[in-house]
Amino acid sequence: MKKFYTTSKFKKRNQKKSLDAIKKYKKRKEKKYTYVESKSKKDRKKGKYYNTVERKPKIIPLSAPADFSLINNTEKTISYFNLAQNTIKSNNGILFDISKITTLTTDAIAVQIAKIKDERFHLNQRILGNEPDDEDLKKLFTQSGFYEYVNTTNKHPKNDKKLLIHEITNNRVEPDIAKEACLIGLKYTFKNEEIFEPLYDILIEIMQNTNNHAGNTRGKYDWWLHVYNHLDSSKTSYTFLDLGVGIFESLPVKSFKRDVLELIGLTSNLDLVPKLFAGEIKSRTARPERGKGIPQVFECSQDPVFDKFILISNDIYADLKTKENKIIKTPFNGTLFYWEINNNQNEN
Repeated sequence: MKKFYTTSKFKKRNQKKSLDAIKKYKKRKEKKYTYVESKSKKDRKKGKYYNTVERKPKIIPLSAPADFSLINNTEKTISYFNLAQNTIKSNNGILFDISKITTLTTDAIAVQIAKIKDERFHLNQRILGNEPDDEDLKKLFTQSGFYEYVNTTNKHPKNDKKLLIHEITNNRVEPDIAKEACLIGLKYTFKNEEIFEPLYDILIEIMQNTNNHAGNTRGKYDWWLHVYNHLDSSKTSYTFLDLGVGIFESLPVKSFKRDVLELIGLTSNLDLVPKLFAGEIKSRTARPERGKGIPQVFECSQDPVFDKFILISNDIYADLKTKENKIIKTPFNGTLFYWEINNNQNEN
């Protein structure tokens, strides 16, 4: 027996086990432990030690696409925000690096601030950021109202207009906010305060649509509205967004898809867009006092005052002006409407 344990084979095995034991011992010594006493009186002396050392989150810089715009560079911009989300989920902080961008639209600013303020996105991790190096883009960024919603070590001039509005409301639209948003655009673009009905109706219907489609249950909903007067023209742009389930994953649309489209062999959300705009997909209430919803938004968008009108939701990009719709390979989790009003008579 003694000879058996002195063979070279077992010497190597014992040596390896000894080295492994030493490595484990060194690892244990490097860790800090907290002693937790057993709750049971019988086993009180059998408390356990738990490792209390946690890895400190790193700050990972993420460079934004050069064309930082959902309406113009949809998939790359959505992918950028998805990358940020995945980095945070890996227990890291992030730095939104937009210093080298060459194009910026206000919809991207609105989505960025909505993401930063969303608990499901930030997960209590640190989120840092910077400004564009380009002076014109920096001016657009600082005047957008972005700094009204984030903490910063540097002082930034506050905008006297409430350009960025964040609301969490219950089962109702906000006519006063809709009127205020209308006036910001109308005063600048048309130099008057007469309410333009199509613009007001769009805001009311989109607010109601968010109430109906942002989640799988009606009630509490969370949305952002951004209004921006473009200083180099008479144009005013509007962005309205929520980070809910999206129109094409909402209960009314999913029910319609299940009950109608699959019966005739059509399953793509692209097939739903014309039916959505035509009013063939009814809301879950079907009550007339609820308004006409997205069909009315589509109808109002055809007014020549609107230069551009875009809808992005789930895997759909829809241009309400040109009526060109397409599938986007990187879906947007939520719903975004973007439109511009312009006094075309002044520019002709």
